[in-house]
Order: sequence, then structure tokens, then C-alpha cells
Amino acid sequence: MNSKVSVIVTCYNHEKYIEECLRSIFSQTHQDIELLVFNDGSTDSSGQIIENLILESPFVETYYFESKNRGVVTVRNDGLSKFTGDYLLFVDSDNFLDDQHIEKLLTGLLANQSDIAYCQLWDFTGKKDVLSGDLTFNLEKMIQGNFIDVSALVRADIVKSQKFDKALNKRSLEDYDFWLNLIINQNAKPCFVPETKLNYRVTEDSRSDHGNWQRHYKDYFYIINKYKEKIPEEIICALEKGLLNWLEQYEVLLADSKKIITQRDEYIQNQEVLIKEKEVEKAQLRNSKSFRLGNKLLHPFRKNKNGK
Repeated sequence: MNSKVSVIVTCYNHEKYIEECLRSIFSQTHQDIELLVFNDGSTDSSGQIIENLILESPFVETYYFESKNRGVVTVRNDGLSKFTGDYLLFVDSDNFLDDQHIEKLLTGLLANQSDIAYCQLWDFTGKKDVLSGDLTFNLEKMIQGNFIDVSALVRADIVKSQKFDKALNKRSLEDYDFWLNLIINQNAKPCFVPETKLNYRVTEDSRSDHGNWQRHYKDYFYIINKYKEKIPEEIICALEKGLLNWLEQYEVLLADSKKIITQRDEYIQNQEVLIKEKEVEKAQLRNSKSFRLGNKLLHPFRKNKNGK
């Protein structure tokens, strides 16, 4: 298999993970790779780690770019203007690949005569799949919500003239919009490849991003509005299904949050009652005959101890 795959790695403050990411690319069974690594203004030691590691790169075409922080959309667009491969794969620097990952994606893409090859995400810490349900591509499901990670293999001729939407820079769902554009406007054909999984790191940042419902809704409807004229009429109902699904999830999340807040408030109230009860007990003890008698009995000893 002699097809060149351009791998674009974007990194921002991932000094803990960038080495594992790059070494997983070095060890791919498919070695016809052009590697482009972008350091998006990291303030930790990511840059130094990358500079040291690329000296070990087995690929003749290995390039390193660093700049001030521009946001992942701008950086990926920069990569789109620079890569020269027959296929393209974006990789976020906190994730990593199994040795045969690119080979299996490419094999699946060619076997299905597709333009985009995507796979399941594997939470390697929790030892579980990230995406649920049937991942076979269906436009109606895609309209309801994204299940194609940015780390999908795509043909160069379908993506070379395309860009990520700058309006979504430092927001969310930029990859969702990118794939919808290719699928709806460029007639790209996606396929699911079950033979491999992307090792996906679930971090606190990713959890908080997924939990930001207000931003998620806003970005989702901004994206859908761009393609509404080209979405088949029979799929419009998917929007309603997606919205109802999100509302149900939001209501569950809201109910859980209220429950936690109620439990916290009850705990605080209980602690305040206990403190007041202890203060009453302490006052009662000080005013008791036993306490006053004991205080009188101990008084001479205190005087002797103080040398008086």
C-alpha cells in the first residue's frame, strides 16, 4: 500500500501526552507518512518535547511549526494549506493510535470506495467505548448529532480546497461542521471502520466542554442553519428528534444538579443545627453546678501551676 497519508498533529499544553501521541504515529505499520506537527502557542514544555522527538521521526517528510496561540480552527486550516499527501488524518495531541490504525482506516476506506473513514473512540482509562449505538453512517443520525471524530481519514481530493469555519474557532463542534460540509456540499461518502479504535483521552476539559449545553445548542443551530436548504425534507424530522433528545438529557442533568444542590444545602443546614446544639450544650455545661464545683476544686491547682 503506497498511498501517502499526511498526519497533522495539533498541540496546546499537552506536555504530558504529546510524546505518547507522536511515538504512536512513528510506530504505524503504514509508513508512507508525511508528519506535520503544530504547536499552538503552548506555555508548558510541549515545544521542547516535540523538537526533541521529531529528531527520531522515521518519516523523511517531518515538519514542525510553532506560533502564538491561534485556536485549533486556525491551526487546522494552516495544516490544510500545507499537507501534500493523498489522504489526511488529524490527530489531537492528547490521543494516540494503535500500530495498525492508519493501515486499517485506509484499507476500510478503499474497500468501501469511500471518501471518509472513521472509527469508534476508545476510553483507554475507563476501558469502554465512548460512542454508543450503531455507528454505520446515516445522514439522519448525523443531523441529530456528530459521531465522526476529527481524527477520521479523508481523501485529499475531497478536502484540499475546504476549510474549518473560523466562526467556530475556540468554540465547539468545529469538526461536526467540517464533516457536514464535506458530506452535504462535496458529496463525500463516509464509512465506519470497526476494525480499529482511536485511543481517546477523556480529560476534565473534555468533560466540561461536553457539559456546556448552552454553547453546544448555539453552535449546533448555527451549523444546521448553514445547511438547512440542502437537507432532504424527510430528514428535517431528525432535528426535532435531536432537540428532544438533548432536552431530555438536559432535564436529567438539571435534575441531578438540583439534587446535588439540595443535598449540599441539607448538609449545611444539618451542620449548622449541630453547631448550635453543641453551643447550647456547652453553655448549659458552663452554667451547671457540677461545672462550677469542678472549677472551684481545680482553682488551687491552677494557681500552683502558674507559680502564684
